[in-house]
Amino acid sequence: MIQNIARGYSKLLISAAKVLLLLSFCALLGAAIVYPLWKFATTSPAVYTYTVLVIAMGILAFLLVKKIKTAGAKTVLMHFAQFSVITGGIIAAIALVLHGKRLFAIPVCALAIIVYGVLSFGREKK
Repeated sequence: MIQNIARGYSKLLISAAKVLLLLSFCALLGAAIVYPLWKFATTSPAVYTYTVLVIAMGILAFLLVKKIKTAGAKTVLMHFAQFSVITGGIIAAIALVLHGKRLFAIPVCALAIIVYGVLSFGREKK
């Protein structure tokens, strides 16, 4: 009986030690990644901004090419058009409301919904 209790506590302590070791490893790895980035961003913010933009644009271009290869250019363009209509409508409506033209925001929202409906459901499916 005492042996089972000791075995249970040893498993518990080993599990706690593994969790602490994993947390320590994550904290050290995070610090090793974040500190150089922070130093780079504070010493030369313009170069850091351009570097991040170039990396982000490269990743987006890679994902776009990958999506075009798998789904086709027409499908990707249609999804982009749908996304543009919805986000453009929301941004335009918010801008109109913020500029005090609330009445014009209603037709903009309605038009965005209609155009999205035409793009999504008004086309003939093959």
